[in-house]
Amino acid sequence: MIYFDSWFDMVLWLSILVLALALLPVAEASPIGQAPFPMITFKTFSDFISQHFSSKTPLSTILVILFSLTENSDLLSLHARQQYTKISGEHAVTASGWIKALAHALKEDIAQNQRKALKMKGVIKEATEDEQITAFSIKLDALSKILGLYSSDHQQYPQGKVKPVSHKSIHSVHVISPIAMECETATCNSCALHQITPTQDIPCVTLIKNSIIYDNVFVLTGQCPFCQTKYLADHEQAVEEDGGHSRVYLNSAQYLKVCQSLWVDCIFSSGVVNGTYSFHASVSAYAEFWNNTFQNNQQTKLKQVTCHQIWQAFVQETIHSIASASRQDLVLHDSLTIDEVVAEAFPVLGGNGVITAAENHSCSECTQEYKQSVDIISTSADEALDEPMNDGVEELDETMERMTADRSMVTMAVLDGIVMGPSVSLILSSFKLFSNVFLVLFL
Repeated sequence: MIYFDSWFDMVLWLSILVLALALLPVAEASPIGQAPFPMITFKTFSDFISQHFSSKTPLSTILVILFSLTENSDLLSLHARQQYTKISGEHAVTASGWIKALAHALKEDIAQNQRKALKMKGVIKEATEDEQITAFSIKLDALSKILGLYSSDHQQYPQGKVKPVSHKSIHSVHVISPIAMECETATCNSCALHQITPTQDIPCVTLIKNSIIYDNVFVLTGQCPFCQTKYLADHEQAVEEDGGHSRVYLNSAQYLKVCQSLWVDCIFSSGVVNGTYSFHASVSAYAEFWNNTFQNNQQTKLKQVTCHQIWQAFVQETIHSIASASRQDLVLHDSLTIDEVVAEAFPVLGGNGVITAAENHSCSECTQEYKQSVDIISTSADEALDEPMNDGVEELDETMERMTADRSMVTMAVLDGIVMGPSVSLILSSFKLFSNVFLVLFL
């Protein structure tokens, strides 16, 4: 035990210890429980493929085989266990039922999704289906050992389970660039776009794509050298006659900018709209849901998604949905705040209060037969005597039948205090939400 003469000595000793620990060398490793992607040389991999498969095998087929092995670590562990005997009565097999099942699934997938059938060397053309699968299984077993997906000791006994393979080191590089290939202004004759951002000034942002967070994603801007129109991934910026700029919101945008350093794909933004409508969730509730479900399970530097970012995604996705349904492009002044965008967009896309997407639409939930008077069921005995008995019964039966039919059309359900609305078109939902947003902000 260490004794200190004073509090100052203890604080000084702890400070030195913390500084020493901070200076220790560290190395970046794969996520806990995962193994790094196989680090074999390309020549080793190429030689194996050349020895076991036809030289005319497409690259896509080879990649399917490779990633099918790295994605099925549990199956490879089961297969490895059957390759040696541990207790009495066991028999070591090279082509276990596990690896044969993977070979069968791969062979079926290649036959359905690839242009050319799988051709293997050392397998005769007259071989039966079972013989082909067995031969393929042996090749997969050999490839798994070359890739290092089979940990064994000097006696070839497996050393524990095969760990899941991390694909972080080989994930593709994402770059957010304009979706237009050339200038779309009528006077420019389809001029090629130039990338105008200097290399040292290219913005580096975070991208949420398919619920996966990617860091250090470049955002590029194109510009027409003649009309000076700028093209970005989510909008176009045109120069007006008075020197100002207008923004054209692209209905076909694949990515949306929701803050200075965060972009999201349309799956994320449509999920915000669907969640807000289907569960009547607030932006804070949806932000909490997304963070707890997706953000906390990823090894990234991204902070939690905020309410402001969810609100941005909601407004932009709603604008795109309504504009697409109306077959028009929303053009507003550039540099508007999000509240100003809602205010300016409603007169353009609101259709004067008429939901254009609902044109020629009718159903039992939103369309009812017109009635000049209200149905009244008389319960007075005196009034009942004034009317013929048969007519009164028929009218009552008809009224009760209508009421029963109306009740059968109700689709509301209460689950844990949450009111679930009826299933309707997303386009109609977007109009309703957009109208509600306008009313909340301006009424």
